[in-house]
Amino acid sequence: MKLIFTLSLALLSLLSIGQEPSIHGTIKDEKNAPMEFVNVILQNVSDSVMVKTAASDQNGYFELIGVPTGNYTLLYKQVGFADLLSQPFDYTEGTNLSVPEVNISSALNELDAVEYVYVKPLVEIKADKTVFNVEGTTNATGLNAMELLRKAPGVMIDNNENIMVKGKGGIVVYIDGKLSPLDGDGLKDMLKNMQSSNIESIEIITNPSAKFDAAGNAGIINIKLKKNKNFGTNGNVALGYGVQRYSKYNSSVAINHRNEKFNYYANYGNNWGDYWSFMRFNRTQNGSQFNQVTDNTSDGLKHNFKGGVDYFINDKHTIGVMMNGNVGENFWYSNSRTEITDVNPAENRTLIANTENIGRRDNLAGNINYRFTDTLGHFLNVDLDYGNYDMYNDSYQPNTYYNPAENVILYENNFRNNTSTLINLMTAKADYEQDFLKGKLGAGFKTSYVETDNQLDFFNVIANQDFIDSTRSNTFEYLENINAGYINYNRQIKKIGIQLGLRAEHTVSKGELVSQTTTAYEKIDRNYLNFFPSAALTYNRSDKHTYNLTYSRRIDRPSYQDLNPFEYRLDELSYQKGNVNLRPQLTDAFELSHTYKYALNTSLSYSRTNDFFTEITDTTEVSRSFISPRNLGYQENFSLNIGSPFKIKKWWNGYLNASVFQVHNRADFGDDKIIDIRANSYSLYMNNSFTVTKTLGFELSGWYSGPGIWGGTFQNDPMWSLDAGMKKTFWNDKAALRLSIGDIFWASQWKGVSQFGGLYMTATGGWESRQFRVNFSYSFGNENVKGRDRKTGSDDITNRVK
Repeated sequence: MKLIFTLSLALLSLLSIGQEPSIHGTIKDEKNAPMEFVNVILQNVSDSVMVKTAASDQNGYFELIGVPTGNYTLLYKQVGFADLLSQPFDYTEGTNLSVPEVNISSALNELDAVEYVYVKPLVEIKADKTVFNVEGTTNATGLNAMELLRKAPGVMIDNNENIMVKGKGGIVVYIDGKLSPLDGDGLKDMLKNMQSSNIESIEIITNPSAKFDAAGNAGIINIKLKKNKNFGTNGNVALGYGVQRYSKYNSSVAINHRNEKFNYYANYGNNWGDYWSFMRFNRTQNGSQFNQVTDNTSDGLKHNFKGGVDYFINDKHTIGVMMNGNVGENFWYSNSRTEITDVNPAENRTLIANTENIGRRDNLAGNINYRFTDTLGHFLNVDLDYGNYDMYNDSYQPNTYYNPAENVILYENNFRNNTSTLINLMTAKADYEQDFLKGKLGAGFKTSYVETDNQLDFFNVIANQDFIDSTRSNTFEYLENINAGYINYNRQIKKIGIQLGLRAEHTVSKGELVSQTTTAYEKIDRNYLNFFPSAALTYNRSDKHTYNLTYSRRIDRPSYQDLNPFEYRLDELSYQKGNVNLRPQLTDAFELSHTYKYALNTSLSYSRTNDFFTEITDTTEVSRSFISPRNLGYQENFSLNIGSPFKIKKWWNGYLNASVFQVHNRADFGDDKIIDIRANSYSLYMNNSFTVTKTLGFELSGWYSGPGIWGGTFQNDPMWSLDAGMKKTFWNDKAALRLSIGDIFWASQWKGVSQFGGLYMTATGGWESRQFRVNFSYSFGNENVKGRDRKTGSDDITNRVK
C-alpha cells in the first residue's frame, strides 16, 4: 500500500513534466543574427520582482513555462550588450504567447543598482551539484541537521546514522565550504546540535574538482548556514519543541551588524531533553542462541556558538577573525537483557546489563582569514585555523547472569572504564585564481597537523571497589601531517565547458599503542604520496539540453577513533572497537548526466573503491561478538538517478527524485571468512508544497529506501517515512509559526540480517522518528543586511573526529 501510494505520486509528478503553455520569442543582434545565451528575465510590472528566467538557444529562441496570470515585462541581458526592457503585457495562465522578435544593440552594459528578488525552488539541479534549499520549508522546521539530511534528495541515513549518497558511504561533510573536523559520533552530535533554523541550503557534490580536499569517496555534502544582507542590523530568535515518548526543546538567537568597514556577527543555540532508541539482536553463534533486547535513553544540555568580525580594508582586501565551538554534557543509560540458550541446556541463562555513562564533549576552534579580489579576475584566499577537542566518558556496566527464571543470580562481572580523548589540529591553506587563456586557472596548497591523545582506564568492580585491569588499560597516541597542492583549469569554448585538475597529497602518520600487554599491532608508521586527477566535460546543446561527464579520484582516511583499539561495550558479550591497522580507501568515480530545461536531471554513475573499509560484525571467545572497521577487497557501485521539480497547479509545487543502484562488496579474510554480497536497491523522495494564502501553506513529503547493504555484511530491509506540516506567517512576515509531524507511520525503523564467519544475526532498531514539532521564529531589523560568506580551511581534518 505504502509503495503503491509513493509510486502513484511519482507517476503523477513525472506526467506533469512535459510541454506546457509558455511565453516564447526570438532574440537577434544588430545584424539580425540569432543570439545565444541571452538571459531573459520575466518580472512583475508592479514591483519588478523576478518571476521566471530562461536563456536563449543557438537559434535565439527562448521559452518561459509555468507562468501564472499577471502583468509582466521582459528584461533581456547579455554581457557586452545594452539591457533591453520590453513594454508591459498581460498573460493568462495556461495559454501560449509569442512576444515580438527583439534586436539587442551592442554597447557597454550600464549596470543599474537593481536587485532582482526571487523565491528559490526547493531543489536546484546544477551541472556540478544538487542544491536542497531548505530555508523556510515547513517540514524542515524544528529539525536538526541530521534529521534534515534524511530529506535531502539522493541522501540516506542508515541504522547507525552513517550518511550515504546514492548507496555509497564515505561522504564528507562541509560547513559553509569548510571541511568539518569531526566524524563518527562527533559528527553525529554536531549535526544533531545544528538546528534547521540556522541552515539555508544543503549542496550535494558527487564528483568534486581538485580544489576540494580529496577525502570522501561518495563526494561532499556542504551545509550552508544563513547569512544576512547589506548595511544595518538584523537578527532572528527561534524557539522549538518536539515530543514523542519524551519532550525535546531547542532555542537559538542570531544577530548581525554591518557598516561600510566592519561586519560583526554572532549566534548561539542550544538543545536539551530526553531521547530514546531501541535495538534488538538475535544471533546464533557456535550452536548457542543469544536474544538481546536493548533500550537506550539519553539526556543533556548542549550549546553551540559562533562569532566573528570582518574588516573591509577597501574594495579588494578583507581580513576576518572567527571563533566557534560546541560544549555539552550527555547522560546515557542502556538497559540490556540477553536470553542465552546454550548447546547444553543446563547452561541456559539470562544476562542483564544496565549501563550508565556520563560524558562531556567540548570543542573550540578559531580562524583567521585574508581575502583579495579585483575586477581583473584575480582572487586569493588564505585561512589559518586551530581547533581543540576535549572528550571524556565515565561508564559503569554491571553484567549480572541469572537462571532462566531470573530469580537466582548465578554470577556477576562488573566493569567501569574512563576514556578521554584530546585532539589538537592546525591548518594553513591558500587558494588563488586568475583569468588565463580565456579560462580560469586556479592553484593552491594546504598543510595540516593533527595530534590525538587517547587514554583508557579499565577497572574490574568487585564488592563496590575499583581495581585497575592492566591488560585492558592503555594509551593510544596518533600524529598525522598532510601536505597538499593542486592546480585546476576550466574554460568555456562556445557550447563546451572543460575542467581539468590534479591534486597531490603527501601523508605522514604515526600511531603508538602503549599497554602492559604486548599486542601484534603496537605501532603504525606510514608515509605515502597520492595523486588525485579530476575532469569534467559539459556540452550545452541548447537551453533545453545540457550534458555533463565527470571523473574524480578520492581518498578516505580512517577516523582518529577508528584507529583506536579501545573497546566500547553494549554488554560483556557485545562490544565495538577500532582497528590500528586500518588503511585508507581510494575511489575512482565516473558520472554521465543530462539536464532538460534546467530542471529534469538524469545521471548514470559508476565507482570502485579499493581497500574499502566498513564495520564488520565478527565473533571471538566462543560467545562474544564485536563490531570493528576492516578493509575489504573492494566495493563497486552502479547507480541511475532521476530528479526534477514539478508544478501541477499554481498552488501545488514539488520535487521528485528516484534512484536505482547496485552495491557489490567483496573480501576474503581467510578461514572461510568470505564476503561476496550484491544488493540491488532503489530510493524515492518527494516533497509537495501547497500554497493556500500568502501567509498560509502546507507541505507533504516522504521517502522510501529499498533493501540494501549496511557495513560489510548486513542486508537491510526497506524503510520509509511520510511527514506533514503547515506554516503560518504574521506581523508582515516578521514572525512564523510552524507545526509538523515526522514519520507519521513510524516506518523508518531499520531491520537487517548478517551471516559471516560462523555468526548468523538478525537485527532491528529505531528511535523517536515519529515526532510532533512546533517552532516559532521572529526576525527583527533590516532584512537586507548581508554578512560576509566566511569559510575556514580545517574542514577536511575536523570531519575525522569521531
